[in-house]
Amino acid sequence: MYILILPAFGIFSEIISTFSGKKLFGYKGMVYATCAIMVLSFLVWLHHFFTMGSGANVNAFFGITTMIISIPTGVKIFNWLFTMYRGRVQMTTPVLWTLGFMVTFVIGGMTGVLMAVPAADFVLHNSLFLIAHFHNVIIGGVLFGYIAGITYWFPKAFGFKLDERLGKYAFWCWIIGFYLAFMPLYALGFMGMTRRLNHTDNPAWNPYLYVAVLGAVFVGLGILFQVLQIVVSVRRRKELLDVTGDPWGGRTLEWATSSPPPFYNFAHTPVVRDLDAFADMKARGEVPQQQAHYEQIHMPKNTGAGFYIGAFSLALGFALTWHIWWLAAVGLVGMIVSFIFRSNDDHIDYYVPAHEVQTVETSHFQRIASQA
Repeated sequence: MYILILPAFGIFSEIISTFSGKKLFGYKGMVYATCAIMVLSFLVWLHHFFTMGSGANVNAFFGITTMIISIPTGVKIFNWLFTMYRGRVQMTTPVLWTLGFMVTFVIGGMTGVLMAVPAADFVLHNSLFLIAHFHNVIIGGVLFGYIAGITYWFPKAFGFKLDERLGKYAFWCWIIGFYLAFMPLYALGFMGMTRRLNHTDNPAWNPYLYVAVLGAVFVGLGILFQVLQIVVSVRRRKELLDVTGDPWGGRTLEWATSSPPPFYNFAHTPVVRDLDAFADMKARGEVPQQQAHYEQIHMPKNTGAGFYIGAFSLALGFALTWHIWWLAAVGLVGMIVSFIFRSNDDHIDYYVPAHEVQTVETSHFQRIASQA
């Protein structure tokens, strides 16, 4: 879970800072917390196996490390809260997903600390309480984070924004559906209902299960609105066009380029003086402007070497896992040969002519001027 959610933490940090109009509070603390989570994540995995009979000492060690990892995670929550404090928070779709994450993930984190107690885990293991906790952190943390990131960077990647109205409909269906679907599972877990049942014969469980089914319907509506959001946005892309390259008032350098960015990214290497480099540039009045003269840009050529090496390494890993020695040999030899061919390729770069750079930049600034 930590491998999945660490990139989402970075997404939330970008979104909260941008839409609060402030620097991220406690940036160094955020970095140290991320590093702490990265290290501790290697020391918590056995909390999934408290009931397998490892003994009290092993269970105690992994129970303690599981509780400790909640501390740097809590630090991140407070970093985001203090970033929003006294900021002008814009309630855009990415922010809604972020706020939904913060509330949902805190609940999932608290239930995770409860399950970190081996004695409690012996009772709750294999129950629906575990299912609710897992989905609390994976959906509320990982999925919400990546949906927020897709919405946030969509205009930078494709040149037009996603429809805000349908995005908010999707969020509210998702958040309502999530709580209706999974909060009853916590109660059912305490009531003794285990997972992987193909039928139930306890009438006391039925009302909770009906509520969970209603929640699944709302989640389905949320998914439907997300699909509609993409379809409608593509059809209305001229209205939703991002001409400036900075539709959100961004603070980092990717928003200093056009949307989508040119293949060379920057016509001139930007001067970075601050963590939020683009916000600092705008404050200094140094926003990108059309220049009279441009220079050629040195660029690496595209190569498929990484794909081939990755494919051979996948074959090697699979073969070693299942003792398929001929396939392992093919994977290893393929990787080595790909390395050698790439290392001996002398034609790996080229220069973008200055006149081509000028053409691309002129077109970008003309679009901005036409919308002014």
